[in-house]
Amino acid sequence: MYNPTTRLLTILELLQSRGEMSGQEIARMLEVEERSVRRYIMLLRDIGIPVDGERGRYGGYRLRPGFRLPPLMFNADEINAVMLGLLLLREFRYGSLTALESASAKIDRVLPEDLRQRMEAVRQSLLLNHVQLGTHHLSNEHISLFSLAIYDRHCLDIQYASADGEVTQRVIAPYGLVLHSRTWYIPAYCYLREETRLFRLDRIRAAVPTDRHFEMPADFDAAAFIFERLARIPGLFTFEVIVHAPLATVREVIPPDTAQVEALGEDTLVTCYSDDPHWFARYLASIELPFTVHQPDALREALQTVAEKLVMAARR
Repeated sequence: MYNPTTRLLTILELLQSRGEMSGQEIARMLEVEERSVRRYIMLLRDIGIPVDGERGRYGGYRLRPGFRLPPLMFNADEINAVMLGLLLLREFRYGSLTALESASAKIDRVLPEDLRQRMEAVRQSLLLNHVQLGTHHLSNEHISLFSLAIYDRHCLDIQYASADGEVTQRVIAPYGLVLHSRTWYIPAYCYLREETRLFRLDRIRAAVPTDRHFEMPADFDAAAFIFERLARIPGLFTFEVIVHAPLATVREVIPPDTAQVEALGEDTLVTCYSDDPHWFARYLASIELPFTVHQPDALREALQTVAEKLVMAARR
């Protein structure tokens, strides 16, 4: 049923999960004699695992209090999940930035080289921009494929469907993997159209790596490019708000990946693109700076709704 290495690991897992077990219990679960259990306990002690034992009818084995097992190892899908979780916590400004960096560094130290490269690829290529619930699904396979292509600077051969359903075959040089609001995008140079374009990942029907490599433009700003292109997409709102505070003050509360800011004398023009005016209304209410809505009317209506809900909550 077990080989010796598996038995050692099983005993370690049992002691970790159950706290204390008798030699009889361990022997019964491993289908061995008690003297074999004693031998395995000695082997664990020899490799530095502090297993305490107590003789007698009510005796047993337990791990020494305070002992911490070696770090868990992750497969490719699990490391993608962990990295996305850490990046989302940073996006939502949850907890300590130092703690997030420390957790990331600890994971990085124990990963084998292939998974460390995947982790670094996700970290360098992924950009999160005011993420909202209801995000379009992106598989681990696609996260790995696109992030590694960006990290290794190799082109992808894709089948891409336009808004009206027309499918074209293209070779692209991917510059970033971006989750903006609820949608995944990839800014990339398109060799078919001979210009840098913004692709929606839910419209990519198939993608395979190629042997063709590319150089990333030195001054390319993925966030700025996305803001500029989203402004041209039908169905998205362009929010323009004048915040009555100096540019330096506004930059302290509105990060550059959320909106564009521009000085207007003593005030600041804030420009943001999204399909959800209620999200931006709630965001404006949270920055605690006076402002005036320039456009659109949908934002004014959303602010009115948010204000009414707050007043009702205050009166309850």
